Amino acid sequence: MRKRIPVLRSPPSLAVLLFCCLSIGPAGATELTLETCEIQGLAAKAQCGSYPVYENRQTKTGRQIPLHVAVLPATGDNPKPDPIIFFAGGPGGSSVNMAAGMAGFRSEDLKQRDFVFIDYRGTGQSQPLFCPYQEGAGKGIAEALESFIPVELVDECLTALAAKADLTQYTTPIITDDIAEVLTALDYQQVNLWGGSYGTRVAMIFMRRHPQLVRTVTLEGVAPADAKAPADFATDAQTALQGWFAECAAEPACNKAFPNPMDDLTKVLTELDNSPRNMSIINPQTQSAEVLNLSHNSFVQTLRYMLYSAPQALKVPAFLHAAANGDWQPVAQTAYNIGNFLLSQLPMGLYLSVSCSEGSALITAQDAADQPGFFGDLRVRQELAACDKWVTGKLPDNFYQPIQSNAPVLLFTGERDPVTTSRWADHVQQFLPNSLNLVIPESGHSAAGLRDAECLLDIQAQLLATASVDDINATACLQGISRPAFMLTIPKDQEIVMENAALQRFSGSYSMEEGGFQLILEVTDDGLVTTADDSTLRLTPIGPMRFKIAGSPPGDHFDFIEQDGEIVAIDVIRSGVSQAKLQKQ
Repeated sequence: MRKRIPVLRSPPSLAVLLFCCLSIGPAGATELTLETCEIQGLAAKAQCGSYPVYENRQTKTGRQIPLHVAVLPATGDNPKPDPIIFFAGGPGGSSVNMAAGMAGFRSEDLKQRDFVFIDYRGTGQSQPLFCPYQEGAGKGIAEALESFIPVELVDECLTALAAKADLTQYTTPIITDDIAEVLTALDYQQVNLWGGSYGTRVAMIFMRRHPQLVRTVTLEGVAPADAKAPADFATDAQTALQGWFAECAAEPACNKAFPNPMDDLTKVLTELDNSPRNMSIINPQTQSAEVLNLSHNSFVQTLRYMLYSAPQALKVPAFLHAAANGDWQPVAQTAYNIGNFLLSQLPMGLYLSVSCSEGSALITAQDAADQPGFFGDLRVRQELAACDKWVTGKLPDNFYQPIQSNAPVLLFTGERDPVTTSRWADHVQQFLPNSLNLVIPESGHSAAGLRDAECLLDIQAQLLATASVDDINATACLQGISRPAFMLTIPKDQEIVMENAALQRFSGSYSMEEGGFQLILEVTDDGLVTTADDSTLRLTPIGPMRFKIAGSPPGDHFDFIEQDGEIVAIDVIRSGVSQAKLQKQ
């Protein structure tokens, strides 16, 4: 049966985170050898390997691409034979980089089933297609913020990548065929698909091309093949922003603090049009001061990405008000971090090959002209200009047709998702007779940062256990989810002096249960530090038991928990809400 559960609002008063080695593969398939490996941020050992696929799958000649594969073996005594395979978003995200987070937050599922992560061709450690301007530490940040796709550098990128890759061979159908081949080499007979954002498109195309492998499907932030991305970005971002502004207006404290957030936005954009700001920010990786040019373009891109998650969106009225009154520092530091950790690390060669061949190919001149709101035609104009220069791949004749399947499917959409709105889930569900369509109240592009959202994992666990949506009752779960409160004042975190001898008690290894996400802290000449994405980050004390990563946006910090004089855990806080508790090992 096909069901859709609408938004269920929380009351306005509620304030709204093994084996040594293995060589397997059926007769006739390329052997895939997995060996024990370490994945950054993952407490447990994983099994990793490399599987070669032909770049041109049709001719099966020429270059081969070694796909990076990571398997987290089930931790329970009697694991099920059907794993969960996770598809990253983007296009361009690394699926393997999701391993630590998924192991931590889905430890109960990991007891039952293997987790499988495969970096798509052109991403992660599968010969990523980075443009020359993105190469090197700190490069590509300014370009990513100013234009997302710097059109003037596309020719250089195309020339450099075309010398080592056939860019017509990087489309979603080809990606799904790669994945099916790897799963066959791993000897899995059926799998459970999980996809987020662009990963939902990968999952849906996989359903069409390899239905015999599909047991269940979970789609979070549905992005179907026939979505005209990025033609709808401006409209959807404006809708999300106005929704958050309406919620602020409905809360007396927020309305009193920020009575006219739209006026603040207008003032900010006018000032940036007249005079972009050169802001001094802290590079969290080097701890050095850098200059960021905060322009109209970089500001609206930052604002749009802040709407992706509730904890960030709930800072927007405060950040706008501060900037409108001359304090640009909070939004400038946030902009730099978005450019550094999100945009500049996306392999733009892969992104363009997928986008120009698929979503952008559907955009008409009228679509491009009709771009309302604060974001306007920035993204669609730049992407179409870039795609005019790029090469495109050939798609199957049925690529844009609806995906039809009898597989049990869960669809999740955030009520305030600024990029994959519920209309796409509604559109997709028409052709999925065994599906359940859930709208998560007060959520952005993901449910990260919401209170009492763990029940969404229980719903997914029920799907995995029964391979059916018929008996899933999500009403109580959705009614119980709430968001954090709006940020009403921007905290002025002041670093306090703490000698290295005093910092030693905070050092050590902290992790979630069952070998999930791990944070290792050590004391060096630079103070208390940790490593993330091959960069050293310094934790600065802003209280006796409270630290923040130097250069992180206001409102995010770590609270250390003490028991009997010993540090026993860390509480990770975003916008006043605990996202995860890590126990000291």
